[in-house]
Amino acid sequence: MVSVTGRYDEWAAARASALLRFAHALVDPGGAGAADSSAAVRRALDRLESRWSQVAYRDDPDLVARSYVVSAVGGGQARRRRAAAVLRVLEDRSDAEIAEVLRCSESAARSHVSRGLVGVTSGAALVPGAGSDAVPTVLSTAVPTAVQVLARPGSPGPVTVPRRRGGALVGALAVLALVGGIAWTDRVTSTPDGVITYPHVDVPTGWRVESFAGVELRVPATWGYGASPVPTDGPGYPRHLAGCGSNQAAVVSSVGDSTYATSVTPFVGRPVVTDPRCAPWGSDGVMPQTDAVWFGSPLAVGVRTVGTVLAETRAIGDQRVTVFGRDSALRREILGSVSVAAVDANGCPARAVQQPRPGPAGLRPTSLSVCVYSEDSGVPVLLWSGHLTAPPARDYVEAVAAGRAGSCGGLPHGRWVALGVHGDAGTRWDVVDLGCGVIRDPDGTTAVTESTVRDWARDGVTAYAPVPAGALAAVSPYFHSGG
Repeated sequence: MVSVTGRYDEWAAARASALLRFAHALVDPGGAGAADSSAAVRRALDRLESRWSQVAYRDDPDLVARSYVVSAVGGGQARRRRAAAVLRVLEDRSDAEIAEVLRCSESAARSHVSRGLVGVTSGAALVPGAGSDAVPTVLSTAVPTAVQVLARPGSPGPVTVPRRRGGALVGALAVLALVGGIAWTDRVTSTPDGVITYPHVDVPTGWRVESFAGVELRVPATWGYGASPVPTDGPGYPRHLAGCGSNQAAVVSSVGDSTYATSVTPFVGRPVVTDPRCAPWGSDGVMPQTDAVWFGSPLAVGVRTVGTVLAETRAIGDQRVTVFGRDSALRREILGSVSVAAVDANGCPARAVQQPRPGPAGLRPTSLSVCVYSEDSGVPVLLWSGHLTAPPARDYVEAVAAGRAGSCGGLPHGRWVALGVHGDAGTRWDVVDLGCGVIRDPDGTTAVTESTVRDWARDGVTAYAPVPAGALAAVSPYFHSGG
């Protein structure tokens, strides 16, 4: 069944249990508990549904829903302070996000957090051995095991609370009933449980297109290029995951001000090896601690805290995409730009181009699509794409025509680059066979030299395409040399 972007019922099905957990944490342990919190969430969702078209277009539904829950629970300043503490400790929300939920200034939000933490920790023991970042147990005592609250990273594990008689049952029934009109077991929603769709958003002018395996999105043009976890083979561990450079950028953007990548460089990652020092999945240093995107993400759909950032994951096509960052507006813009594309906005087909294709006679280049393909997984996929304007497209065509030499037969393997030379009347496709170190076009074969690659080998090419076989030293800086 085709997914309908931005449907309220899909969002509610994915978020209801998290909202119920949030509401439980707002209710005093000695109060009415599950019944009150469930009723508050129901009222909040009813209110959100009636305003969904406006909220989904201009706001973050997660934060708006929490704001409605706080209002529905009631209780004045004491409740707002408790809400601030819950948002900070259990959900690791930023000052800006807390301010949006409480509808106050960021300075007021910081004050609410400070006073709220004093209130919930006074006379309450912290989780033993967890240190200063531990979760006060009082924040979790109102949460039944059906909606378990996890401790922050660094604490000894989940905060577990004895089941209160009837509490888990009420919570489970409430989750099923909260999204009235949805028969979870009959799968009435147009996407599976937990899948989150977003309304399409218009991103800022100047953001660039990034695509992988038929899925595209937009990110700021200054972001770099890196990896996401890759499946690897090993003794006794067939097809396990490893982070081979997945925590930071490998290459910076050619339009940015930075000359080298650091741990704070925002980046887009794909399931490739950019660093031969691979760490097993689950190890420290695998997750980004900056703004980042993972294509082909192994993380489950939803939102989770990862160190100092939040990781928000959406299912799209046959893969998952995760956006890391503390700014909910930025995550929302990126996820709101995600779409499935047979041919992406850079002009690169998701179906691999492996052979040269002639263009119209007298083709006058107006632009150039740069498409990196990979069959590392056994099936050719579009790994990265870029788009260049008319001047570099013309320079490339002239360099190839002037450098006829070399030979190579058969289809490319491993990774290769397809170059789409676009003109007013059509497109010509050339194939850069990195295994042979040649460029094949419809008229012949040309050796890979600095003059034939310098106009297009940048950004994702430098991050993901290996140095061509037999290439001279002058060519190496344009391509990925390790991993």
